[in-house]
Amino acid sequence: MAETKPTTKQRYHFLDTLRGIAVLGMIFIHVSYDLPGMLQLHPSYLDSTWYAIFEQGVRIIFIGLSGYCAHMGKHPIRRGITVSLAGILVTLVTVITKTEPPIIFGVLTLIGASMILSAPFKKIINKKNGAAAGIVFLLLFLVTLHIFDGYLGFYNHPLWYYPEVLYSANHPSLTLITAFFGFPGRRFASSDYFPLIPWFFLFLSTFSFHAAFGEAIGKSKLMKLRIEPVSFLGRQALIVYLLHQPLIMGILTIISYIRR
Repeated sequence: MAETKPTTKQRYHFLDTLRGIAVLGMIFIHVSYDLPGMLQLHPSYLDSTWYAIFEQGVRIIFIGLSGYCAHMGKHPIRRGITVSLAGILVTLVTVITKTEPPIIFGVLTLIGASMILSAPFKKIINKKNGAAAGIVFLLLFLVTLHIFDGYLGFYNHPLWYYPEVLYSANHPSLTLITAFFGFPGRRFASSDYFPLIPWFFLFLSTFSFHAAFGEAIGKSKLMKLRIEPVSFLGRQALIVYLLHQPLIMGILTIISYIRR
């Protein structure tokens, strides 16, 4: 008798759990961001070092996991288009609702674009060169992390300053193009900004590490770790992202009305 193949694809629950933790962190960040504007509350932790580290950590987990999982998935371009359209929808909603500033080039736009742009790398990066590629892309991420401050370098040690012309685009269309790549002009503003540089390098780093180590890691017991309902949030991350901000604003609006 022939062996029966499993009808369902193996699920790595630990990745769902990590993504769920990142989703909870993202919700906390967005609530904190909305408190000053909607309830005139400014929690002291918003100006703390630990909060800045926490915020950056949530971003790194969210985008890093997206890159890691992208190497596992099939049809990256189709999936990338879907996520990009979700990002465009978020932008349109914030423009229609007159959110100031609107969300332009948010995390969904970045992840969708990264999925599409990473598709050719799947044919190039493999188990043999994945570790080296991952390290190179990680270094590129770290060295370009201060692109918003105008320089290439590590932490507070500039190695090279980007030309000022990249940040001084005046035409709206040109400003959007430069902002997409990581050079926001003076007129550009977004309440959730994730440009291609440096974040695509982080995406490609974890993408490459999966090529090198994903098979071995997938067999570990850690991948079976499942914490509900956190894992559920991770499995439904896209839907949660699309719905959480309107819900937050709705709840805060009600609280604001009650406080009057």
